[in-house]
Amino acid sequence: MKINFVGVGEAFDESHANTCLFIEDASLLIDCGYAAVQRIWKEDIHNKINTIFISHFHADHTFGLPALLLRYHEDKREAPLTILGARGIEKYIRDITELAYPNNIDKLCFELIFQEIDSDSKIELKNATLTFACANHIDSSFAIRIEKDSKSVVYSGDTGYCAEIVELAKETNILVHEAYTSQKDKEAKELKKHSSFLSCGLCAANSACKSLALVHILRNSGNPGAIEEEIRLAYKGTLLIPKEGDNFEV
Repeated sequence: MKINFVGVGEAFDESHANTCLFIEDASLLIDCGYAAVQRIWKEDIHNKINTIFISHFHADHTFGLPALLLRYHEDKREAPLTILGARGIEKYIRDITELAYPNNIDKLCFELIFQEIDSDSKIELKNATLTFACANHIDSSFAIRIEKDSKSVVYSGDTGYCAEIVELAKETNILVHEAYTSQKDKEAKELKKHSSFLSCGLCAANSACKSLALVHILRNSGNPGAIEEEIRLAYKGTLLIPKEGDNFEV
């Protein structure tokens, strides 16, 4: 399976687009923040997306959707588009789209399908199987596992250390995990619902994943050497800190 790191940034980083992944083999976009849409066209993946998974209802993971939907309408998209997310996903997307571009969501020239998920959901796409786990961030937060032909990718979304994600990521080929800041900074700011580099390493080690990719890193939170040093206190496997536009194949 091929992962395109469309964006890798946190909410307010001027240097990186919001974290957004495209799993080509599943025609699956993961998250769509306000700084991700332009990169979706720049990476030329817009016509490959059939399904979108929203990890949670925060702006840097969702506010690109109104622009995405209206761009598809202007481009005369014909294929249906499915959006997956926590309970209330349809109302949430309808509300933010109505605020952004009033009176348009019911006039789209393509079918828009909403599907709610929970930790027991299992979704069969044409080319992949999706399963989910609750994440430790807000009520609407879920991690996702994508499997195809004995290969798998797990994306944590925003989260603190979470036993459910450890289980979801068991022996996965690659765990893409939010890595917000150092353990020292996390403790000083009492960031219980975000991950430190150390807790990412612990999640990766305890899940025995083959590779770990870090995204959603807090701006100015340390150089790659310092980040890796903290990760290596717990995890000895392959470590990636991807940039926008990077691809990784499992």
